[in-house]
Formats: sequence, structure tokens, C-alpha cells
Amino acid sequence: MARRKSLGRCYSGNSVFGARLICEDCGGFFGAKTWNSTNKYKRTVWQCNHKFDDKKHRCTTPHLNEEDIKKRFITVYNGLIPSRDNILDDCRCMLDVLTDTTEIDRKIADFAQEAEVVAGLTKKLIEENASNVMSQTEFNKKYKSYEERYTSIRDKTAKLQEQSKQRKDQADSIGAFIFELHDIENPITTFDNKLWISVIESITVKNNGTLLFRFRNGMEIEG
Repeated sequence: MARRKSLGRCYSGNSVFGARLICEDCGGFFGAKTWNSTNKYKRTVWQCNHKFDDKKHRCTTPHLNEEDIKKRFITVYNGLIPSRDNILDDCRCMLDVLTDTTEIDRKIADFAQEAEVVAGLTKKLIEENASNVMSQTEFNKKYKSYEERYTSIRDKTAKLQEQSKQRKDQADSIGAFIFELHDIENPITTFDNKLWISVIESITVKNNGTLLFRFRNGMEIEG
């Protein structure tokens, strides 16, 4: 769901290939295109969505058919199996690092405490200004200072929270990758949608027709 939200309109729930095939030339996504839709030669291919946007500098990445993508995925995935145990060990080490958010949590807690202090000082300043004769110039100066300090704390906290979320999302992706690789001991012979979704992050389509498979654990393999 997080991936779908981040992709917005680029996401297509109609195919497991949607928003995963990336053009090497422009960085845009490939989309499904129907060729010869009105005759017996009708077929669906995947092609860069922006291939013809710039008439002078058209993307040179080739179109793909789904069967070819599936066959290449099977070949690349089966190539992981001989090194399965080592890959799984590396993934577990990565999970240990990603899920240890002790330092991030400590900083967030420190900022929360600091924010309470600043909020208290601001409240005290407002009360003092309401009950005593106070220079408005001095009041505005102090109030602005507290406001800027509080905003800075809020922004720093938000960045840490986003960092923590990204680490969790990455850990979830690697966890799904581990689960699938651990369960499959022998080479696969048919394409499986669930396996594809669980292990593939994206694929870069290169000009020469090569596909760069980027797995959810960070590995990149050409096929």
C-alpha cells in the first residue's frame, strides 16, 4: 500500500508489471500498449510511456512482451538458488540493522522533551504579557524565537520519524524476500505473480534490451 501511494497515478493494479519496468533513457515507467487491436494480430507489449514525447530525442529502449519478461525473471531468480544460504544470511544481518531504531527513538524522545520545554516557555511568556506591562517589541522577539525553535524541533522530529518509517518499509520488503527465497529450494519452472511481487523492486530496461533486475534486498542482476 505504501508503494502504491508513493507512485500515485503511475501505479497500475491491472498487472504485476505496472510501475516496475523503468526506461533507462528517461527514467519513466513502461506501460502496456495494445498493438493491432482490430485484427487477428492483436497483442500487448510493454513500452516506455514517454517514448514519443520528444520527437527529436526519442527513448531508444525496446518494447517487451510479457512472456519474455517472465522467462528472464525465472532464469535470473533460479540463479540465486545456489547462493541461497549466503544471501539469506546477508539479508538477516540487514534486518538486524534496519530494525534497530534505538538511536532514532532516543532522539525523537529528546526532541519531544525539548518541545515541551519550549511550549511551556511560550505559555509563560503569553501569560506574562497578558498580566504585566511588557514591551511588545520584546514580547514579539521572544515569541518569534520560541516559535522558530519549536518549528525546528518539529521538522527534525518529522525527519527522524520518516527515517524510521523508511527503515521499517525496507525491512518489510527484505522480510518478504527472505520468506520467498527460504521457501523455494529448487529452481522454478513457471512464473508466479506472488513471487514476483514479493522479491522484485523494479527493473531497468536498457537500450540494448538487457533487463537490470533490482531485488527487494538491494541486489541487482542483469538478465
